[in-house]
This record gives sequence, structure tokens and C-alpha cells, in this order.
Amino acid sequence: MRTGAGVYIAGFAASKSKTKVLVEGGSASVRFDGSQPIALIVRAKDNKADPMSIVRVFRMKGTKKNRSAVISAVGSFSVSSNTMDYLRFSAEKYGESSYRLTFDERPAGEYGIIVSNPNNVDEKMVIVSAFAIDDGAGAKE
Repeated sequence: MRTGAGVYIAGFAASKSKTKVLVEGGSASVRFDGSQPIALIVRAKDNKADPMSIVRVFRMKGTKKNRSAVISAVGSFSVSSNTMDYLRFSAEKYGESSYRLTFDERPAGEYGIIVSNPNNVDEKMVIVSAFAIDDGAGAKE
């Protein structure tokens, strides 16, 4: 996670702070063919919670060096936004502490998965699992 601030002047001064998820490397090594069904197993503390409330699958913007997604942007006028582009999924219990995720829509791109732990006392520790979906027959982006 990285938080940065900047000042923009457009007739007046305003500050804006962004919090980002930042993953090293320009592309994921785990890649899927978007024309084929995709299922992922995601491990959690247990699978008693509603997976829609603790699992987030989101698109990341990539450069040659890293991938990132803006979690929040807060301005001096208390304007906050979450600009994350989430990938919708269906989930079912898998074993005793996992969920099986399936995706009806599979647009090409770099993605991250965060599983939040409501019992976690250290919210600074965020684990992002990364994967990518390629167009068509496994073509590289």
C-alpha cells in the first residue's frame, strides 16, 4: 500500500491524497485465456462469512515496472472516491476454509485479489494475489 499527496492549483490551492495498492512487476505470471471458463480457489480464515463481503477481485493498471489500483482519493473538500474496477464473480464454499470463484465475464487485463480478514488486528498487512486474463486463445497483451 502506498499513500501520496499532491497540491494542485487552479485558481486556488487544494490538496489531494491517494492510497494505492502497488504490485511489483509489469504483468502477472499466472495467465488465463479469456475465452475459456475460469475458476479460482481463494483461501480465507474459514468459509463462514459471505464471500462477497471479504473477497475483492479488481483490475490493475500496469506499467513495465509495476501494477496498481487506487483504493481511495481524498481531496481538501472531503471528496473521497474508490475508483477500483471490480470484476464480478460467483462464489461457493470449497472445503473448510476456501471459496471457489467463477467469472461470467472475463475481460482482458491484469487483476488482483484481496481477501480481508475481519478478525485481523494488523490492517497494514495486505496480501494481493495477482493474475491476468488474456484475449482469445491465450494471446499475450
